[in-house]
Amino acid sequence: MNSTLAKLSLVATVIATSVSTAAAQSTVSIVTSKDTTLYESPTGSLANGGGPGMFCGRVGFQGGFGIRRTMVQWDVAGSIPAGSKILSASLDMWVDQSSAFLPITAEAHRITSDWSEGNNVAPGNGGAGGPAGTGESTWLHSNYPSQFWTTPGGDFGPTSFTFDLPGLGAFVTTSNPAIVADVQDMLDNAGSNYGWLLKTDEVLNSTARRINTREAASFQPKLVITYLAPGEVGTHGVGWPVGAGTFGLTISGVANGGNVLTIDYVNAPSPSLGANFYTIGYDPVGTLLIPNGLLYLPLLAPKIPGPTLATVGGAASSTFTVPAGFPGYLIAVQGVVLDTTPLNISLSNAGLIWTN
Repeated sequence: MNSTLAKLSLVATVIATSVSTAAAQSTVSIVTSKDTTLYESPTGSLANGGGPGMFCGRVGFQGGFGIRRTMVQWDVAGSIPAGSKILSASLDMWVDQSSAFLPITAEAHRITSDWSEGNNVAPGNGGAGGPAGTGESTWLHSNYPSQFWTTPGGDFGPTSFTFDLPGLGAFVTTSNPAIVADVQDMLDNAGSNYGWLLKTDEVLNSTARRINTREAASFQPKLVITYLAPGEVGTHGVGWPVGAGTFGLTISGVANGGNVLTIDYVNAPSPSLGANFYTIGYDPVGTLLIPNGLLYLPLLAPKIPGPTLATVGGAASSTFTVPAGFPGYLIAVQGVVLDTTPLNISLSNAGLIWTN
């Protein structure tokens, strides 16, 4: 037994020095609360707040080679419980028309001041804009005709994240730490959630895309968010390969202080001995340790081992008591077992605990 514990201690040391779709408690898909286009114009007289399409990029000759910028906002705080932990987020949108076929890189910037959508519907396909009416956002105005942007073309911060904007059809951005951080801030600080401004490098002509708005008949722009509400538990990622499947970890219970949670292994290597390792926080992408094998615990975070477990028929069970008096902590757990594989270890997916 001392030899076994020593081996597990060595595994913990290797992990400490050495993800994947979140399968968490809840996922919501939110349609924009407002969206529009900023049309480059020295007079600030063009808008399309009520149209079925919004534009991103630089148009061609017929549009005077002007710049188009997309503005989108989602009511995150109105759709997710306060105090929740955002695990993943992605944009789910539809390009309806473009004169270009190859994808182009687009940038998402946090908008830094409030703006109004308006209800003007531009004629034709909307690419040239229409006359701005009261309550529209334009190149010069955040609320036409009396409120202005500090800088023509919109007030926005540095690039939060980038993504490929296709020439036509659906696009779903990959969740990454930057968009997760933005959405978490939109939830925690709803008063400063003015959405994102989407733009290209605006260098090449005839690269603008028309993207469906919330007024479109179908394929409205959505923000897809996976989260844990206070006291919820979930799982993340995929465990290491075991036979035809993967080493799974499940977690059940309510993560209120003092409660006992149940952690179960499914399809673990057998026979094997192992333990759960706990950290504060997790790595949503994961660190690749072997082909198709990821570590979801942060490399530099302290890792606390639980009791030794013996798997029987690929299964094992343990418990975890949620610390009392420490709400708002994300605890990650990953199972590690010593087995007969070439590396003599296997790791599960991650379990996530959002304390309440």
